[in-house]
Amino acid sequence: MDRFVCIGEVVKAIGLKGEVKLYPLLDFYEPLLDSDYLVWQDGSRAILKAHRQAGTCYALKCADVNDRNAAERMTGRELGFMSSSYQAEDFDRPDAGLPFRYLGREVHTVDGQVIGTVEEVRVGGALYLLVVPGESGEILIPTVEPILRFDEELEGPLVIDPPEGLLDVQSG
Repeated sequence: MDRFVCIGEVVKAIGLKGEVKLYPLLDFYEPLLDSDYLVWQDGSRAILKAHRQAGTCYALKCADVNDRNAAERMTGRELGFMSSSYQAEDFDRPDAGLPFRYLGREVHTVDGQVIGTVEEVRVGGALYLLVVPGESGEILIPTVEPILRFDEELEGPLVIDPPEGLLDVQSG
């Protein structure tokens, strides 16, 4: 099923010439700002004429946004891509992939034990942590090999090979 994946939200207008400030979210990856796959949350194509880093955010110059009034009307819009485009050969993504692809997927151990379903992805330093509700609390699974068997799929089970104690420590 194709769904919109948000990489950032326009939070305000900048200056008088139509720039907007984009607040990056979990699936943000800067090279995507140069991608032909960018869309707004309504599915319309997003065409950026320029972008630059502005502190922890990004300043964007969007096509057809030429003054402050037009930029202010952009506030609240979400920028992203459609999940189906993630599989395209020319889709630019980081080596470790983007976190949206983990959400809603069931987690199994290599021996077939079902752990649960990923309900959240958190940033944990240089890696992501998959949050799976357990009987005694949250199970946090780091997205590193050899614990998580890497795949580029968008559905189906994720397979983990947890070191001894990972599931006990994280859920207790």
